[in-house]
Amino acid sequence: GVERKGDYANGFCQSGLYSIVRKPNYAAEQMTWISFYIFSVAATGSGTGSGIVKGVWYGLNWSAVGWILLVILFQGSGWLTEKLTLMKYPDKYADYQKRVPLYVPSIGKLLGIADRGNKTSATSNAMTE
Repeated sequence: GVERKGDYANGFCQSGLYSIVRKPNYAAEQMTWISFYIFSVAATGSGTGSGIVKGVWYGLNWSAVGWILLVILFQGSGWLTEKLTLMKYPDKYADYQKRVPLYVPSIGKLLGIADRGNKTSATSNAMTE
């Protein structure tokens, strides 16, 4: 086979967005659908008032079904791709799973205060290359 170098030496990307979350594209798409829902709440006025407004709970309308089902779909799809990648790269991907969250980034990592002492992290390696 071809010898992999740089970001793909372990067989999968661990730099850039992939050093913050393991599935940045899945995370972004889920946030897009949740954002659409938030806009629908604002557009329908179901976010105004308190308690039950016109038979709708505060901040809830029928379009919640869409984002909830899509998030469930991405959870299942994410689980499947994680399982497949872990089978393909058992040791390296297990280490990556320990260091990098699946969908929601660590606030400390975003602010640059996490893993300061860890010289072998993917972020540190990417910065030194």
